[in-house]
Amino acid sequence: MKKLRETRLVDYCDGPVVIEAQDDDGRRYLCDVQGSGEDGMRFIVVPVTDNQVDVLNRGDSCLRRTLLHAGQNKWYLSVPQWDFRKPFKIERQDGPIADSPDLPGEGYTLTGAWDD
Repeated sequence: MKKLRETRLVDYCDGPVVIEAQDDDGRRYLCDVQGSGEDGMRFIVVPVTDNQVDVLNRGDSCLRRTLLHAGQNKWYLSVPQWDFRKPFKIERQDGPIADSPDLPGEGYTLTGAWDD
């Protein structure tokens, strides 16, 4: 099972909304918070390129479209835990990401990272 470590808080509103993370090989991931339950926070996770992150940060693509495009070949859900700043495990998902009920709605855009 792959583990990620948070590298950048992209958006925050009464808690993390979107974070960037990195695996042990240095690959970047975008993690969209799905909420938290008794067992902790849950994320939908996709591997991303530098260009995909740049386009999202400029507001030229919404979060949903970025997740759909970046996750078309591979996507994950996190294993919930309370402290996202500690390494967290992700589990690869079967089937197309477009079928996931966990995707955010259309139109959520960013104008730069929250912590920039």
